[in-house]
Amino acid sequence: MSAKPMNIDNELRGVFFDMAHSPFVILDKNLVFVDMNKAATTTLSIKKENFVGKSLLEAFPYLEGSERLKSYKKVIETGKPISIDEISFFTDNKTFKFMVRAFKIGEGLGITTLDISNLMSTIDKLKATQNNLESVNNNLKIKNQELEEFSYVAAHDLRAPLTNMQSLFSMLESSNTITEEAKPIFDKLKHVGKLMCDKLKALNNVIALKANTGNKAEEVNFKEIVEKIKAIHSEKIIESRTIIKEDFTAYPTIKYNPVQFESILHNLISNAIKYKHARRKPLISISTKIEDNKPVLIVKDNGLGFDIKQDPNKIFGLFKRMHTHVEGLGVGLYIIYSIVKNNGGEIKVESEINKGTQFKIYFNG
Repeated sequence: MSAKPMNIDNELRGVFFDMAHSPFVILDKNLVFVDMNKAATTTLSIKKENFVGKSLLEAFPYLEGSERLKSYKKVIETGKPISIDEISFFTDNKTFKFMVRAFKIGEGLGITTLDISNLMSTIDKLKATQNNLESVNNNLKIKNQELEEFSYVAAHDLRAPLTNMQSLFSMLESSNTITEEAKPIFDKLKHVGKLMCDKLKALNNVIALKANTGNKAEEVNFKEIVEKIKAIHSEKIIESRTIIKEDFTAYPTIKYNPVQFESILHNLISNAIKYKHARRKPLISISTKIEDNKPVLIVKDNGLGFDIKQDPNKIFGLFKRMHTHVEGLGVGLYIIYSIVKNNGGEIKVESEINKGTQFKIYFNG
């Protein structure tokens, strides 16, 4: 005797309806509640008997004349399902937010929902955090600008009395009133005064360059900038018999702030001349190449070099010097580093004592 066939389709649908994780309700063609699954009653803390037999408008009077109500009726008329991104549902102690899918089922309407309350809460928190970060960032920009302005004013205002002091030193020196005993002390005072003036001037140059970071980039020609710098240092180049080799065939021009770009090359070339090796003719090689589809500037010399392993962080520090036997303030490499980093680039150094130094500047596209 054969077993009686079961209505598996209806049984599966019933199990799915009752066991579904998301709230699910069914309404007839007049938008009267017919059924709702367990997820709907437990999630919303409601009783099925308070809804079944009631119309949608009896349960939610605020839907009268709403676009959502019209959309539900249209689904029943046309059979075309709709999705609504965010629906709010209020209970006595909680507010829910749902994504809603409405579709025709039989002659009536099926509505399934996805609870996105936690997701929306997280998004709101992220937005609040973002707003706070933007506010903090704006405040930092204002404070940085104020600090830059203060630094510039302080450095500028201090130069006047120091310049006056140097003038007084010159007047004293020309008056022949300084005794032989006082002369060494006087010379030291004069040297310290000049050093302070030079450092303040360097600080003003650093601040001015940093303030210039917002200027628009232009098409800059490598060879033209080098020729300009060679003309500025022509006397030192001739005197030291410096040879400068150039090769910009790989990348002859670049989009960059022209003032900043000139400062980079000016400091690299002047440093190469300044720190030349006493027993050989200075040779400076300046070239460009492409690495990882990005332009690279290479400036190499055969000068004194330095022990790069001794203190790598010292190289680009403000007023940090690798050699003290020649006059200098230790500002040039700091300026180069600041410009390159502010423009999203990278700078690498290779150096060896008595063998020379190589700088590679990786530009940001």
